[in-house]
Parts: sequence; C-alpha cells; structure tokens
Amino acid sequence: MRTLTVKETAKVLGVSVRTIQNRLATNELSGKRITNQYGTSEWRVWPNKEITEKLKDFQLDEVSTDGPSEEFRGGDSSAVLEAESVEVDRNYFEETQAPITTIIREMSQQFAEQLSKEKQINLQLQYELKEKDVQLKLLPDFQKQAEDRRLEAETKELEAIALAKQIEAMKTMAAEKAVDLARLNQLETETLPSLERQLEQERLQRERALEEAASKLSALENGKREAEEAKAKLEESLQSEIARLRDEKDDQAKAIESKFDALNQKLEELKKPQASWWKKLLGSSEN
Repeated sequence: MRTLTVKETAKVLGVSVRTIQNRLATNELSGKRITNQYGTSEWRVWPNKEITEKLKDFQLDEVSTDGPSEEFRGGDSSAVLEAESVEVDRNYFEETQAPITTIIREMSQQFAEQLSKEKQINLQLQYELKEKDVQLKLLPDFQKQAEDRRLEAETKELEAIALAKQIEAMKTMAAEKAVDLARLNQLETETLPSLERQLEQERLQRERALEEAASKLSALENGKREAEEAKAKLEESLQSEIARLRDEKDDQAKAIESKFDALNQKLEELKKPQASWWKKLLGSSEN
C-alpha cells in the first residue's frame, strides 16, 4: 500500500504537521524514514484504519501539495533558507512523480474486491433461496403425509367408536345375562356361585377393555392434534425463511448499486482537469 508524507497525513486528518510528527515519535502512527532525492531524511507514514477511511472521501486537490520553486531548485541560498524555515515532509518533492491518483486507484481496487465479495454473498443467498424454493415445492408431499396421518387418525377414531359400541353392546349383553342369572337363581340355586364368578370375570375383562379403548382414543386424539401443529409450524417456518432470504437479497443488491454509483461519481470528479502545482506556484508568486 502507498505511504503518505507527513504533510499529506496532516491534511487528511485535519491536524498540524507537528501533531503528525509527535504521533510518529510516540508510535501512535507507524512509518519509516527514507532519504529523498536531495539527501534529506524524511518520514513516510503507513495509512492506518482512520487515515484509510478519511481518504475515501478526500478530494484530489485537498491532498496534493505545492512543489518546489525554480529558484529553490537552482540552489539560491535565500530560497534554501526560506525552505528550511518550513517543515518539509519526506515526500514533499515526490508529488510530481507520485500523484494522488495512485491512492484513488488503490481505493478503487479495494472497492472492486469488496464488490466481488458482496457478489459472492449475493450468489450464496440466491443459492439458498433456490434451496428454499425446492423445499417449498416439496411442501405438498409433507401435506400429503399429514393428510395420510389425519386419515389414519380418523380411521383409528372410527375404530375406537366401533369398539365403544361393542363395549356398549357387551354392557347390554351383561344386563341380559344378569336377568338370565336371576332366573337361574330361582331354578338352580346350586349353580349360582359358579355363575357369579364367571360373571365377575367377564365384568373385569370388560372394564379392562373399556379402559384400554379409552386410552387408545385419547392417544389418537393427541396424535392428530400434534400432526396438525407440526404441519402449521413447518409451513410458517418455510414461509418466514423464504421472506428473510428475499429481503437480504434485495438489501445486498441495493447496497451494491449504491456503492457503485458513489464510486462512479468520485471517478467523474477525478476526471475533471486540475491545475498543476507549478501553475499554482507561479500564480501565487505573481500575486
């Protein structure tokens, strides 16, 4: 990544050159010292996160600095004394060789990489959306399974009703047998104890059968209710997930379009002609 001069860093952060030099001295900023073409040791600053973020919104003419005058290049002693009274960062005279468009180019490359990543995310979301669509298409199969369970539960319910009718019929038969037993009691007193034992056994069996039928009926009702609840939850979950993925896809597309428009606007601004440093210097000298 391109390093910045002390003066460029000061302009980007909106502070003085002295502040940048102090931050370099206290290691708040990272940099290295180099020897420029005039044999002077100067600082070059590595852009940190704060500098990189501010560079994204910085204009070209706000970062560039004026180059040295012809008088200074010719070796005039008075010009040298004036130049020495001004703090010159290590890249002051390299601005004519390394224009700030290099920074913009790096920013464009970073944005292109970010755009590529976001496109990959968008493709992944599209893939997940297709998967959810497939699951939604399979929903009729789940509905058929739920319908089969419902029919099975209804069948078992009908069987339970039939069993209950059988129990009721058995109760009726028991009553009829009780009448018969009363008649037999009058006819055959000696057989009554055995008949009573037999009747008691049948009564206990019928009670057990009745309890089992009631338990089966309750289980069938619970199974039917759970199947309906599971079906409703599944449908709600699939619809919610599909809606979420569609919203994420739309948000990603809008964000990509917004960033692309912002980059185009910055590139259009950079295409506008800028006054060269020596014209600015001559203009200031004439004034």
